[in-house]
Amino acid sequence: MRRKKGMSSLLIHLGLALISFVLAFPFLWMFTNSIKTKAEIWAVPPRVLPDVAQWHNYADALADGTFLRYMWNSAYTAVIITVIMLFNSAMFAYALTNIRFKGKAILVSLIMVTYIMPATTTYVPSYVILSRMGLMNTHSGYIISSCASIFNIFFLRTTFSQITPGIVEAARIDGAGHWKILWRVLAPMSRPAFMTLGLLSFLGCYNSYLWPSLLLRKKEKYLVSMGLQAFFTAEGAYGLKWGTIMAACCVIVFPLLLLFLFGQRWILNGITSDSAVKE
Repeated sequence: MRRKKGMSSLLIHLGLALISFVLAFPFLWMFTNSIKTKAEIWAVPPRVLPDVAQWHNYADALADGTFLRYMWNSAYTAVIITVIMLFNSAMFAYALTNIRFKGKAILVSLIMVTYIMPATTTYVPSYVILSRMGLMNTHSGYIISSCASIFNIFFLRTTFSQITPGIVEAARIDGAGHWKILWRVLAPMSRPAFMTLGLLSFLGCYNSYLWPSLLLRKKEKYLVSMGLQAFFTAEGAYGLKWGTIMAACCVIVFPLLLLFLFGQRWILNGITSDSAVKE
């Protein structure tokens, strides 16, 4: 029995190690190519490491400061969108779980229908609305049009519905209104869920490409994904400076990897744990 358990444990660890390598390989390949010359990148058979590390590729990618501006544009818009999104999603989820009103079931059904629809179906009407409001080519238009998330609403609705109703009733007996119940009772008890949604929302906004590429035309307004695409197709040729392109990709991805490493505990807790004591 011990041998069987040891063998099964060994196989599980080997399988997990293989899966981890497969998932990490694109990042390793990107990093090693970022310090290679163009000839080494296209060498056959491919080389794992360069003869001499070309660290100047990173200096070339950041030379004019354009990429740092794109990263700043993505970072600050993602932070603002995430904060507003969590705020309005929490209030919406609270209303769906703790406030009784007519047409509540119909409203939930309409939200579900909206969630089923592809996000791209809203691009045309959103584009027309922002154009008439004069918010094209502005970060304000992008932020306003991205501050609602059906997924976040249903995630928080599920989280709030798991909290013991007696806790909410006790707060009401003590004289707490809806605002205090939400932010003084439910929100602290749902902290892992808020952290999870915050991290996922930030990453999604930071990596967004299709919608902002329709709104933002001025290069100084570009987000990081748009800037990378423009850099990739610069001068009408694909891949003239592959080492520099890979270095730029590494610069973009590195902050996200750090954020994920520091926030993975919250993500796992928010997905796997209950937010409060159930009945």
